[in-house]
Amino acid sequence: MAIGDIFPVSIEKIVRGGEGLAVIDGKKVFIPLSAPGDRLAARITEEHPRWARAEITALTEASPLRVEPRCPLFGSCGGCNLQHLSYHAQITAKKAILTEALEHSGGAEALPECTVIPSPPWEYRNRLSFHAVRANSGPRCGFKARKSAGVIPVPDCPLADPGIRSALGELRPPPGKDRFTLYSRGGTLLAEEGTGCSGGRDIPSRGTITLLDREITLDTACFFQSNAAALEALIPVLRGAAEKAAGTAGAGRMADLYAGVGTFSLFLADLFPGGTDLLEVQGRSLNLAKENLRRIDGRAERFRFFSVKDEDWAKKQSLERYAFAVADPPRQGISPALVRRLRETPPRVLAYVSCEPSSLARDYHILKQSYTLEGLWFFDFYPQIAHIESLGLFYRK
Repeated sequence: MAIGDIFPVSIEKIVRGGEGLAVIDGKKVFIPLSAPGDRLAARITEEHPRWARAEITALTEASPLRVEPRCPLFGSCGGCNLQHLSYHAQITAKKAILTEALEHSGGAEALPECTVIPSPPWEYRNRLSFHAVRANSGPRCGFKARKSAGVIPVPDCPLADPGIRSALGELRPPPGKDRFTLYSRGGTLLAEEGTGCSGGRDIPSRGTITLLDREITLDTACFFQSNAAALEALIPVLRGAAEKAAGTAGAGRMADLYAGVGTFSLFLADLFPGGTDLLEVQGRSLNLAKENLRRIDGRAERFRFFSVKDEDWAKKQSLERYAFAVADPPRQGISPALVRRLRETPPRVLAYVSCEPSSLARDYHILKQSYTLEGLWFFDFYPQIAHIESLGLFYRK
């Protein structure tokens, strides 16, 4: 096998990252934009000792799981990679990727049944990051190209919230920034400072939205979940787990790890009269969390805020005093120091919100020494995209 060689292949399944898997002479070959059941001719584009990557040169027999992509830029734009699959096929593939990662890490330990929570497949993205297109005419923002470092101008995006879609043709990127973020929900449009619309109107960077029955203040400079509808489906599941933990622990405390702007505490803190501790390294986000939580409880003593790295915080904490902890780490997962502390001094219940199955599986391998994984959910925060968001409920042994 060498770069440039063309082989006839059949696609077995979709794997992490959204590529199709074929096997040639015992070697795994990953093929973007393919579908399980496809028969195709593939040209090798990367060759490594244990695996290779290829591109489709001809589709001999199309999989019945294929659909016509809605976006005309699909395949050239790097924004999404699963539009060629039916939504049911996307969910099936992503659920399998999640469970296979955990089964491999868990060994003989049986997993709970994975509950799938779908999302509206289009116009669901409330938060999107764009790249500036420095052009005299046409769209002024876009996404990175799939096969190069260039930027594809985007006049429209069917994944985006209607508020973002309607603004795309008029957007003026912030001066000097190559990448910027927009957030839209319920008539509120926010953008990073300096972003404007044609006619000279600046878009505010900070504003308030309604999530379920609560108001929450956001700033586009701070992380916030990209799919508000999926977030509104996740919160009641978290609250159910928190209610169970609070009911067995009396007046216990709660820990909100990687707390962001305090979203989860906003809906859970009332269950824990002993108080809530929020850990968030980004000070700007933590200040917003303080502001948001004052809306539900003005007693400052109810909340403690820690703007430090998770590994530094972990060294000074005995975590078994928490009746409930929720962790929503970045893609790399919980830091090694904190996951060890969670294993050594486990809270009664740990709700682990993950955006990367491989890091969740790695942490699960450590956590299972002190916890039983009793609940598993796949929330499809990212239809048309290979990203996988999940929730694991861990109960102390």
